[in-house]
Formats: sequence, structure tokens, C-alpha cells
Amino acid sequence: MRNLLPQDLYEWIVVDNNSSVNLSSELDCMYLRQLANIGFGAGCNVGAEIAKGENLFFVNPDCEFIEDCVTPLLNALEHNAIAGPQVLYPNGLLQLSFGPFLSIAGEAKQKLLQRLERTSMVQSWLRNQAPQNPDYVSGCAMMIRASEFRTLGGFDENFFLYNEDVDLCERAHEKGLRTAYISQARIQHGKGNSVRHQQDRVSLEFRKSQVLYYRKHHGSLQNFLLRMYLRISGKM
Repeated sequence: MRNLLPQDLYEWIVVDNNSSVNLSSELDCMYLRQLANIGFGAGCNVGAEIAKGENLFFVNPDCEFIEDCVTPLLNALEHNAIAGPQVLYPNGLLQLSFGPFLSIAGEAKQKLLQRLERTSMVQSWLRNQAPQNPDYVSGCAMMIRASEFRTLGGFDENFFLYNEDVDLCERAHEKGLRTAYISQARIQHGKGNSVRHQQDRVSLEFRKSQVLYYRKHHGSLQNFLLRMYLRISGKM
């Protein structure tokens, strides 16, 4: 990051959710090591609490900066509360890093696109996406105005892993705030690399977050349909 960004313009904060290696002696930044893994959203809140800047940029540990994606995102925040970049796999393929709020119909469409994500058809569609205002952008690399983040109460820490980003964007939307996908800004993301060795736990946390999201944002019909789907598919 520091090879691509001016060092004196930004504040660098690393929140370590009790990883197996303590990097406090190796990193020249503010390093906040937690006594336990408190979850992605909660970890981000810890860093945001002490951050002094006007804007916050949350970046997953399995992301890599390949260019200055910060400047175009900062420009986007002049007219939006939240902004996310175009996200690439390490092999150069594009990731589906934006989409609709969670609902039965929205998830069905998003999951179809995710299954076809690496096909030439979807890759071509992703490459041709202009800057736009989707419902949400991925929390793997999400920039937000600090004032709005604090007004919204930060990430909901009841989401341990997954969907805390969608929830934040939906709460922002309810306040009349916009989220932007900025295709001119790019970042690389080794999707799932940070949790690849915990697949059973990851699957459980995804389902818990999905159920929590529906209870929080939807009425009885959507929740009933979700429960039926999970039971029929053997996922509940």
C-alpha cells in the first residue's frame, strides 16, 4: 500500500482479530491486537473508534493494492456516503462485488451470477459496468465517510461474518444515503483466503448472518420463504 499511496496523507490502522501470529514488532502502524476473534464488523469498529480521518477505508487482510484506488473512491464520496472499487481475483478475473439488498428474489439473482461469475459472459458484463449506485458494495474494500459511519452506529456486531456490509448499506439507504460502485478504482482480493481453513465455521456463520439479516430487514413473508428454502434444501 505504501508503495502506491503517499505515506504522510493517511493513517494506517491494523486490527488483528487474535490471529496465530503477532505482527506488532513488524508493522510500522497502529496495531490493535484483540484477545479473541471478535468478528469482521466488530474489528472494523475497533479501528474506526480511534481513527481521526474524515473518511474510513475498510480493507480485508486478503486484499492487495495494485494501484491507487483510494483517490477515485475519495472523489466518489463527494456525492455518496459509501464507495467500493472494482475487485479482481489474483488471476485478473473480476469479482461480483456489488448487488441488491438481500431478499428471496435478490439472492436468487445474485447466486446465479456468482455461479456464472467466471464465465466469459459474466466477465464481459462486469468489465462493462460503469460507475453506478447499487444497493451495496462488498465490505472487502469499502470506503465510507466517518461521520456517516458513526451516525449509523458502525457495523452491526451481531453479524460475526458476512452480510454486515449489506446491512450497513441498507441502513444508509434508509437514511437517504447513497452507495457507489466505482469501476475506475481497482483492488485485488484473494476471496476466501483468510477463512479457507475454517469452511464448516464459515458456512455456519453465513447462514446465521443470512437469517439475522432477514429478521432485521424483512417481514413475516420473506422470513417464512427463507425458512422454507433452508428446510427444503437441508441447510437448516
